[in-house]
Order: sequence, then structure tokens, then C-alpha cells
Amino acid sequence: MSYLDFLLQWYNWPYLAGLLFAAVSLVRPSLLKGPGSAAADWLGYERLSGVAFVRAFGLAVGVIGLTVSGALHDYWPRWQERGFLPGLGLTVLLGLLVTRSLNRFLQRNFPEIKAVSWGASELAGREGRVVSRMVSPDYRAGRAQVMGDDETLHMVLCKTREGEISYGALVVLMEYDADDGRYVVERVEGEDAEEGVDLRPGGELS
Repeated sequence: MSYLDFLLQWYNWPYLAGLLFAAVSLVRPSLLKGPGSAAADWLGYERLSGVAFVRAFGLAVGVIGLTVSGALHDYWPRWQERGFLPGLGLTVLLGLLVTRSLNRFLQRNFPEIKAVSWGASELAGREGRVVSRMVSPDYRAGRAQVMGDDETLHMVLCKTREGEISYGALVVLMEYDADDGRYVVERVEGEDAEEGVDLRPGGELS
């Protein structure tokens, strides 16, 4: 059996359909936006748009499903047809897990931003991430980003009382110095302080 003949077998149709939906989401996204949004909302994947959900889930189902089907074909050919339903169930489960992992990754590292604001003076007490080369008492270009309650990403100027904080560090905004328009910040100590920050509304650490 050639590989093309293998792909066209009935037990591979659901996986080919997944790849087809992923391809359609690239060329005609409007066709799948509604159903994809409904499925993403039902599953609680709020960070993925309808088109992104169809694209990610369809691609995961296609790749995983054909891999599982190919393994059955190569190693357990007698179980190819009898293993279809278990293989399909496993594929759907793994596809949902892959899509869920993508949703969580986007939530953690790429929070939804509805607006960007500069220079807010009412963010004391929130956590943020240093996005300038450094923050120090004398470095005038020290900056941090902070996510607000309304999904507005705030960019603020900041400084330290003493010492230097490098790019990417997690900081907490202390008092706002109205004289020079900068926040005094302090490094957040702990194992997560240099690794990822969940800048969802409230700025709470995950």
C-alpha cells in the first residue's frame, strides 16, 4: 500500500478533515469563525479566537491522528480498523490538551490587550515587568509594563531608591513621584521573579 492509499483509507478521514479545517481557517477564516468561537467559549479557551481554535485543534488532530494511525498500520496492522475508535478518542483528547496548553501559554505570555496607556499615576501596589535596559535611581529611561483591570497595558517610567534592576525582572510599583513622573519600584524576590509573569488584570502572580 502506498502512502497516498494509506491516507485515503476511511479510518484516516477524520484526521484529514482536521487538516482541511486548519487549511480553510487560513484561506477563508470567516467560514469557521462562528463555530470555532462557540467551541472555544464552551471549552473555556478564552484566549483563542474562533479561527485560532479551529486552526490549532484541527492541526493537532490531523498530526496526532495520522501518527497514531500510522503506528497501528506499521506495528499492529490487525488492529488498524478495530483500533479506530480508541485511536480517535485518544487523538481528540490529546488535541484538546495541546490546544489547552496553547491557550494557557498565550494567557501567560501574551495577555489580551485592549488599549495601551502611558504615564498612569494610580498603579501603586501592582506588579510589572521591566522592559528597559535597566532601572536605577539615575537612569531616566527606566520603564515597566503593568496590566490594568480593564485589560489596558500601562507603560510607566520608574526608578529605584538604590541599586539597579535589569531588563525582564519582576517588580512591584511603590509610590509615585509626581515631581519627575516616575514610580519607585522594588524587585519581587522569589523563584518566579526572572521567569514569566502573568500580567492579567490585577497584575497578580500565577
